[in-house]
Amino acid sequence: MIKDKHIYLIVVLLFTFLRVDAQETYPDCTHPKLIELPLTDAIDSLTQNEIYYQVEDKYTYWYKIKAVDDGQFSYQLRALNEEDEYELLIYKYDGGNFCNNLVNKKAKSIANGLDGTMNVKKGDVYYFGVLHLTGYGCGHQLTLKDEYRSATIKAIQNECIEEVIETLVDEKGLTEQSTIDTIGNQQKEAVVFQEEGMKEKSLVFNGWVVNSNTKENIEATLNVVPVAGGLIEEVNATSSAGFELPHSKEKKVVASIQKFGYEAFHDTLTISSDTLIIPLNPIKVGQKLVMHKIYFHPNTYVLKQSSKQELEKLHQFMKENANYSFEIQGHTNGNRVIKKMQRYAHLGEEWNWKGTAKKLSKLRAEKIKSYLTQNGINETKLRTVGYGGDRMIVTKPKNMKQAMQNIRVEVIVVQ
Repeated sequence: MIKDKHIYLIVVLLFTFLRVDAQETYPDCTHPKLIELPLTDAIDSLTQNEIYYQVEDKYTYWYKIKAVDDGQFSYQLRALNEEDEYELLIYKYDGGNFCNNLVNKKAKSIANGLDGTMNVKKGDVYYFGVLHLTGYGCGHQLTLKDEYRSATIKAIQNECIEEVIETLVDEKGLTEQSTIDTIGNQQKEAVVFQEEGMKEKSLVFNGWVVNSNTKENIEATLNVVPVAGGLIEEVNATSSAGFELPHSKEKKVVASIQKFGYEAFHDTLTISSDTLIIPLNPIKVGQKLVMHKIYFHPNTYVLKQSSKQELEKLHQFMKENANYSFEIQGHTNGNRVIKKMQRYAHLGEEWNWKGTAKKLSKLRAEKIKSYLTQNGINETKLRTVGYGGDRMIVTKPKNMKQAMQNIRVEVIVVQ
């Protein structure tokens, strides 16, 4: 059981931490997330998007449950991080300023525990206070069910994205976007062809894809379709044999190439007796590659196996542009002190690391550099820096997609 004195002290700590006049800042100083019962279609947005703790929610997180009709509902609270412990306290709102009533001990909890069932009448209002007891305080999941539907709401401490990320998503669904190949901060859209008509392979001609800077042959995948229409054909070009390209009787095809680190190519090719050369332009000095699918285990600088495919793309680009020098930058979702995670206690030093987020981002950049040099990239062409959360893309992320934009690797061409 949680004592009322304990609750009071936590609330006072919250107000001291904020250093604001609660009534002036928020008419209801707990600034709760409003949920109406019975659950309606409006709850779907909560089940799809995580609700993020910010700094002001460090000690307590609140929900306001409002009954718009008579009914019954159940609730269940659990921690998102196995090392955390929370308590849920329920208050019935009797009018007035709930914040003042809470601070002045006029509001008394009617129940506490991590799950239960309640009968409500139209017009009833309840406050659910989620208190962090032990652990990192990385976030919780509240599940509500009534006779019509259920909703699961995730509330994640913004500073703890990495600790809970493995419990929220799998590696394949980490973000809605794939690796972003950024050319001077402007993304190129892939070309889409209509898949209609019939393929025709009456003629074949040969060609090469080359790096426009080095004039060397490079690997690439071409998507081609006859000008008159037809099915998309995927053709692979190698650095040793180039490619053979089928085309229509009109002797023209539309070709598109999307290759990591290079400007997108899209053009109509006219067939001739000469060997076709397709030049691709690599990014230039000062431009960067933004990579969101290089994964590390939470709070460590240990690469996940699923990062290897992305790292190999970077490795291939550096091999094809050996005259370039690069800066590898590590970025995190905010600046904070990293703690060791108990689940990794039996593993080595790089698993059990503590320090600042900026230092961790530097170690991660060094880890990527090590992978590249072990695979033949000249060490003198690489330098590393860790920015931590100093250059966040979204300063106050409100969902997982926004937070994951901050956790990234950027590779800059510096020379």
